[in-house]
Amino acid sequence: MQSINHLRRLAVLVPLALATLAATPVAWAQRSQEANTLPVLVPADAEDLPRQIRNELVLASDGNIYFSSVLGGQGAGAVGRLTSDGVLTTLYAFKDDGTEGVSGWGRLIQASDLHLYGTAYIGGTEGLGTLFRVALDGTFTVLHNFGGGSPNAAFPYTGVTEGPDGYLYGTTHLGGTHNKGTVYRIATDGSDYAVIHHFNGSDGENPQGALVVGADGLLYGTTLIGGASDRGAIYRISTTGAFELLYSFPKLGAFNSQGLAINATGANPKAGMILSALDGNFYGTAFQGGPEGNGTLFRMTPAGDVSVLHAFGGPSRGGSLPVARVTQDSAGNFYGTTSSGGYLRGGSVWRIAPDGAFTMLHGFAAESASGTAPHSNVLLAHDTIYFAGFSDTDAWPGAITKLDLGTGGVLPAELYGSTIEMLQGESVTFNWTVPSGTTCRKFGGPLAWTGEVTEAGSQVLSPSAGTYVFGIACTDPDDGDANTPQGVRNAYTLLSVRTPPLQPVDGGGGAGSMSLLWLLLMAALLSPRIFNPRVS
Repeated sequence: MQSINHLRRLAVLVPLALATLAATPVAWAQRSQEANTLPVLVPADAEDLPRQIRNELVLASDGNIYFSSVLGGQGAGAVGRLTSDGVLTTLYAFKDDGTEGVSGWGRLIQASDLHLYGTAYIGGTEGLGTLFRVALDGTFTVLHNFGGGSPNAAFPYTGVTEGPDGYLYGTTHLGGTHNKGTVYRIATDGSDYAVIHHFNGSDGENPQGALVVGADGLLYGTTLIGGASDRGAIYRISTTGAFELLYSFPKLGAFNSQGLAINATGANPKAGMILSALDGNFYGTAFQGGPEGNGTLFRMTPAGDVSVLHAFGGPSRGGSLPVARVTQDSAGNFYGTTSSGGYLRGGSVWRIAPDGAFTMLHGFAAESASGTAPHSNVLLAHDTIYFAGFSDTDAWPGAITKLDLGTGGVLPAELYGSTIEMLQGESVTFNWTVPSGTTCRKFGGPLAWTGEVTEAGSQVLSPSAGTYVFGIACTDPDDGDANTPQGVRNAYTLLSVRTPPLQPVDGGGGAGSMSLLWLLLMAALLSPRIFNPRVS
């Protein structure tokens, strides 16, 4: 249990943000708000259920969704199953003695033999993680125990990918000749295990993203750090171990007005990439850096040319610090999550159009029943999308949520203001639309944010100085089915109201508001991690 608690502490990677600083005004091509969320209930008192999901959801051939969890089951984690009608069960729970593995950090896949394969980050007979197989009927087998002495692979963070030759390929966060991580290969029956690459730092270090098979049959992956600038790398490797470094993320340079270090394309990718079936390019996310300092969604050609499709805007203007792989739909839209940012600063779910237009679909609140700081992907299934909110407390086990985008992708509930930042004494107009038949109320904002919520309406306000979250919460009619939760349609928007600067008195400098530079310096004392250029 001590190792499990230690693991839970390590799982919280969301740094403190400079949330008290007013954001620099920017032009947005679209509104950002929350879509309809329908929580899939995860009872906190059900000890055998999975708890705290920090990896991908996968849709299997039987129409059910599967995933592994950090905790739950007998205490060491579990493999969960979620049906299309919202019934959550445990397919298999890891033994509480840790011999089968502890904490499913890596993603599950369903291989061509229709079995599920995944990894546990620690535990096993050597204590450094396991690779396992579980059939859809719950039959469980440990295929490999990581560790066993240097230079063996250790701590499988990412899960596995089925290669073109039918073998499973994966990476480990540490281990290998230089203890900087490895790429390994193994047959689906656990035989023929081999490490095919040992990272040395200059070619990458600490891989955390899953591999993806390219159109050329090679495997493409990312590393958290290492490369030419020690800010992470993108590489490809053949099934026989022929390795090529394709791209090194650039150094982080100057700080922006929010005190975040920036660069051209992002830094420290924690997630793997996807291969787009539409244009043949690879797409992935960088954890931090980029033009805004909050991470990026980037595109890479098969030749290794990298460009930014979207730079995340941070709290109140979108998301920040993405850690999960992206998903692409048939129209070319990208979906994903960020572990921080959003209107409520607990993370976000977003959609980015092929031209880069950004829409925030859901904002997480810290320590809420739906979880916070999502590490999971967005899964498109059953004519809706699913995602998981992570939580690192006993009180909140996290939850899986499905999100209704409405007819034709139009958000069912919308709330937006004419500005997100203004001076005290100015006015802002809020407009909203909500589905007919729902019961809605306003929340947040100043005391003047009151009144009836009609199907379509507006309100003009002149709030005093402060930062406000304006919200509308709508509930669908109760259909009388106790097993089906009522749909809740929430919409948020944020407003920052600043006081006008004081004018000089008798030619003097005046008192005025504290300068942004001083605020940044004060924030640095409270949050040195912001100014620490190396990722832990």
